[in-house]
Amino acid sequence: MLRSLKAQTVAIVLVGLLVANGIGFSLYLRDRTDTLVLQEAYDIAERAAGVSRLLRNIPDAWNPEIVTASDSRVFRVWSSTAPPFENREPTEEEQELIAFFRTHVPRINDNEIRIWFRPKLPANFLLPNRPDTIEPADNTSEGSRWSLAIAVHHGGADWLNVYSQTTPSVGVLPRILVINLIIALLVQGAVAVWLVNRVTEPLQRMARAAARLGYDLHAAPMKEASPHEVRLAAQAFNSMQKQLIRQIENRTRMLAAISHDLRTPITQMRLRAELSPPSEDREKTLEALDEMNGIIGSFLDYARASSDHEKRVLLDLGSLVESICDDFSDSGASVSCVVREKVLFIGKRIALKRAISNVVQNAFTYGDTADVFVFSDAGHVVVQIDDNGPGIPLEDVDAVFQPFSRLANSGSHHGEGVGLGLSIARMIIEDHGGTIAVHNKTERGLRVSIVLPSPVPA
Repeated sequence: MLRSLKAQTVAIVLVGLLVANGIGFSLYLRDRTDTLVLQEAYDIAERAAGVSRLLRNIPDAWNPEIVTASDSRVFRVWSSTAPPFENREPTEEEQELIAFFRTHVPRINDNEIRIWFRPKLPANFLLPNRPDTIEPADNTSEGSRWSLAIAVHHGGADWLNVYSQTTPSVGVLPRILVINLIIALLVQGAVAVWLVNRVTEPLQRMARAAARLGYDLHAAPMKEASPHEVRLAAQAFNSMQKQLIRQIENRTRMLAAISHDLRTPITQMRLRAELSPPSEDREKTLEALDEMNGIIGSFLDYARASSDHEKRVLLDLGSLVESICDDFSDSGASVSCVVREKVLFIGKRIALKRAISNVVQNAFTYGDTADVFVFSDAGHVVVQIDDNGPGIPLEDVDAVFQPFSRLANSGSHHGEGVGLGLSIARMIIEDHGGTIAVHNKTERGLRVSIVLPSPVPA
């Protein structure tokens, strides 16, 4: 699915959007979480500083009542004769909180305050019993929920202790973010598909034109209304098509001129030979002249096959093949034909008749018999021609389609032809977008398979 340029480009755009949004959201979430957690820690420290100032400004006898009144489920406050955790090297955040606390309680001296601000509580940390107290955040599985413990020395063996937790951060992917991301992907995907279609459509048209040119040299030229680069390619493609047509037409005209120039003296020689007294030399001369005429005709057929302007029409391929076989049978050849189903096909009637006739004639020429079958297979039209000849060596399978190819070990006892029959057939079949191939049969003989594009529904 991702082999096409269109799918790969859309995938790259969408993956890029996902990666960019993911990185941006991760940076935003990290910065936002750190900022909110630290800000909440400052709020807790400020509240604890307020309790500490209050206890320092009232009579000592009132302290227990103030501590009890300040204690709550989420903001624990209690007094002790020793701090609830050991003093350790403070982190950068803890140093900032200590400095912040001192600005709110100026009378605190060095080593009179300890702050613990980390995801995990210190060892042996215990809270006073309270039924509705919050559970200490004793692990890091709760994301950005951190524990903040403050111990403030109030003189003698009296320590004021405060414990609270920051609020857990919102889930990594809030619902609104997921909805926005889905909408962005849908919109971006639609825009990407539209843009990629607009960019790749000229390339697809060029690919279709190139495929069509392979079997229809006179197809309509490409439209040149596209982006500048594609328009240049289309102009080059159309120029190439014109050059190919011109070269083939020049070759055809040249062969036609050569055949005309050759046939004139051949006709004159034939007239002189016919007017001469009967003799063995006279008969051999007439046979040689007939053979030369046949060779020239084959050259012209080969040239016409590559520059045929015949129009394509709807035809019954089965009936066409049957008529070819009947013509050969009437001339004494051993040819059979089986049409398994009616097959309608759009093609050049005269050209297809020439191609199939060449193959059938080769079959009974080199194998004495030709068995022809017409049927549909996997959405294609198949014309299969079998013979009972000696077959051909595997190394010569491709050579039989080369012009002027006549295999010395073909087993033929006929001398007609110059080796252009299968070359002409292949040119015509490929002009119809089909293929032609030869295979040695398992038992004996050769099988030629002509496969044409999808038939027209009957």
